[in-house]
This record gives sequence, structure tokens and C-alpha cells, in this order.
Amino acid sequence: MPVASSSRQRRRREPSSDIEEDMPATRARANDDLEDDDDIAQAPARSSKKGRKQQKQEDDDDMDVDAAGDDDDEEVVDIVSNFQDQPIDRSHLQTLGGLSGDWATLRTTFHDKYYPIVNDVGASVAEFVEGNNGEKAVQSIDEHMRQLLDLEDEFRRHEAVVKDMVQTLARDDQIPNVIDHYEENVKQRGAEYKMKTSRQKYAKKEEYRKFRQAIFEVQHPGEAMPPVSELVPKENGDDSDDDDDVEVGGVKQDYKCPLTLTILVKPLTSTVCNHSFSENAIMDYLGQKSSVECPASGCKKMLSRAVLHENKALAKAARDAARRERAREESDEGSDDDEVIE
Repeated sequence: MPVASSSRQRRRREPSSDIEEDMPATRARANDDLEDDDDIAQAPARSSKKGRKQQKQEDDDDMDVDAAGDDDDEEVVDIVSNFQDQPIDRSHLQTLGGLSGDWATLRTTFHDKYYPIVNDVGASVAEFVEGNNGEKAVQSIDEHMRQLLDLEDEFRRHEAVVKDMVQTLARDDQIPNVIDHYEENVKQRGAEYKMKTSRQKYAKKEEYRKFRQAIFEVQHPGEAMPPVSELVPKENGDDSDDDDDVEVGGVKQDYKCPLTLTILVKPLTSTVCNHSFSENAIMDYLGQKSSVECPASGCKKMLSRAVLHENKALAKAARDAARRERAREESDEGSDDDEVIE
């Protein structure tokens, strides 16, 4: 029995000794794990320190870049401030020629669009608004017409200055400070225009003559309109007009065709002599010929289909004149009937 007991005791102790033998290895692994944990714990601290150094270096680099950028900006500002306008030469002829054409197109468009409207309004006001109100209304329309003429003259000033610049460059000359040159010349021409009197500005303008003609025909039917200068009040400076510039007045607008002696219908106007004819009448007169002598009394100019152009403004004026003539005839007939009844 004692022997058996001793054997069992030894067997029981064997596992305990195995555990004790395994303990050092387990402790070693545990220590290794702890050391690894320490390394991991210390790693962020080292990484953070390194990151701060790297961030500081990047900030320093950014400051250097900003400083360099400021230097570049200062250089650009210096270049711009020191840059001078370059003179233009013959190589800019085409560009300036196009600019002159743009001013001419603008002026022509303005001319064709607004003058006929003001003429129609002026004639209508003169015909249908009576008394003091009519006179004030006509005067107001007259002021608007003068403003249009002033604006057209401004277009002409710009166009003329550009043309002068083109001629200068065509002579192989240069124009320094082109903007100052342009603005000063336009300003000078404008100052000269403002020094003129109303007669000097408007009396010889064809559009103003047409405007006053349309009003005069309504107010004074059948009478010849005097020179426009007599319709514009005299101002200081008008005495200095050249004596050679004699304005012919006493002209009555005739809306009858020289061939048919009736009111113009679809009038065609000659560009060489400014005489107008009803379309069918002048075409029949031309027949198969390439050109004929103008049938207007005393005119020796030669007419062809190429020089005859439609005149819509004259067509409207002729219709209005015919309408007013019919209205006067009807009014006269009514007056005669009243006299008979009495």
C-alpha cells in the first residue's frame, strides 16, 4: 500500500513540474509582449515629434513661397507702371479703317431711322394741333430735331478724326499716345461746333430743311418756303457769315411728276440731278434705251435705270400733300354750300 501511494504521488507531481518548466517560456513571451506594447506606446510620441518638425518645415516653405509670390507681384506692378503706350504705325491701317467704317455705319443707321419719324411727327403736330398748344408742340419737336442733328455731328467728328489718323499712317508717319491723340482731336472739334450759332449749325443741313419744309407746307399751303436761315432767329456771330454763301429761298415743293403732271406715284429719284418721277412714267419714257436726257424742264443730265432709286419718304410726303389738298377742296366746297343756303 505504501508503495502504491508513493507511485501515485509521483504521478501527481509530474504535471506540476511540467508547469514549472513551462513558466519561464510563458514569462518570456509575456515580457516580449510588454516590450512590444511599450514600443507601440512610444512610437506615436516619436511620430508626433517627427510630424511637428515636418509641419514646421512645410510652414517655412510656404512662407518662402508667399514671400517669392509677393516679390513677383511687385515686379508685375513695376512693369505695368513703367509700361508706356506704344505708337501706332502703318500696320494698323486696316484696323483704323474698320473703325472709321463702324462710325459711318452707326451714323447712317441713325440717320435713316430717326429723321423720317421726326419729320412725320412735326407735320402731324402742325396739322392737327391748333393755337398756342400747336406752336409750343412744334417748337418742342424742332428742339428734338436739333438734338438729333447735334448727335449726328458728334458721329461725324469721331469718323473724321479716325480718317485723319488713317491718312497720317498712310504717309508712313507714326502716332504716339494714340488714345490722347484721338480724344483731344474729338474734343477740339466738339468745342468748335459748340461755338457756332444756330443758323450756322442747322440752316444748311438738308435734313433740317426737309423738316421745316414739311411743317411749312401744312401751315402755309401753296406758298413757297423762304430760306431756312430766315426761319431761325439771328444770333451774335451770324453777321460774320461769308457773303459768298447766298442761300436761295422761295422754293415750293412740287409733288407732281414732270411727265404725268399728276401727284407722284411710287416715285423714283435720280441720284445725278435729284429729280423725281412716277415709276411707270419714267420707265415708259426710258423704253428700250440705256439712257435718256432728264425730262425735267431745263435739266440736261442723263438718266438711266442705274441712277433711279425708290424714294419712300417722298412717296409718303406726296400722299400727305394729296390728302391735305383734298381736305382743303372739301372745306372750300362746304363753305360755298353754306353761302348758297344763306
